[in-house]
Amino acid sequence: MAGTLKCPACGFEGDNFQGRVCPQCNKKLPPAISFGPWIGGLIQLIFALTFMSVFHFPRPMVIVAGGFILIGTLATSLRRKSSTPSKPRPAPVRQTPAATMFGIAIGACAFGLLGGLLFSFVTFMNSWSTYQLLQGQAYHAASFQVTRVYLQRGTSKNSSTRAFASGMVEGRKEWMDLLPYLKRTPSDQAELESLVPDGSVIPVYLFPDLKGYARIQLIGTLPPAEAHYKRAMSTLNYGLVALGIGAAILFVLNRLRRSSLEPTPA
Repeated sequence: MAGTLKCPACGFEGDNFQGRVCPQCNKKLPPAISFGPWIGGLIQLIFALTFMSVFHFPRPMVIVAGGFILIGTLATSLRRKSSTPSKPRPAPVRQTPAATMFGIAIGACAFGLLGGLLFSFVTFMNSWSTYQLLQGQAYHAASFQVTRVYLQRGTSKNSSTRAFASGMVEGRKEWMDLLPYLKRTPSDQAELESLVPDGSVIPVYLFPDLKGYARIQLIGTLPPAEAHYKRAMSTLNYGLVALGIGAAILFVLNRLRRSSLEPTPA
């Protein structure tokens, strides 16, 4: 029957529940749509759109993120309480050695997936913010003559080692990040000085309207802004693929763990 409702408490069915109150047990039925999730979804949407707008994320990413939030909120709001009597509790099970091993594998996989996603996010944000900084800026080829190089060790596990140089470009003192030029991190100051001795000349692009290290960009096969954009998109694509593979592995491991549990003898 179209429009038939069922009381989740007593199982009574009918199409005339005035005030959404069951006429048999006088219990109120849950609302057809819950507005609570929409408030949470709105907060998530505002936060996500603000964050992605501040960092100038690509428009397709903004649309996809907003769509996921809306779909998740709609699914949550339409979810009703079960209309059938509560199911009996499942039989107790005991942990087996195989289930323990699968549990450890799930934890390790989840930790690796989280670390990989964090690394991908940081790499993407670095490339994307540099692309936004360089996009549309005037630049021209120049030569960076090294006067001194510096190796700065990270002060904590979360900070990385930096290699940079001071030098002259068109008669003005400038600073340059050397890691893109070296393509590896020197082990100490002496090695850095041997790799980039004083007086070395490095072909670079000069961005006269910018400040700091962004003024000097290493000359590569692509223009600086395009190179950073390509690196950001490559990181994003690989990150999404890794996320899908990691989720599939976690699903399989969880199913294997559940199948390896054994019922507790009565």
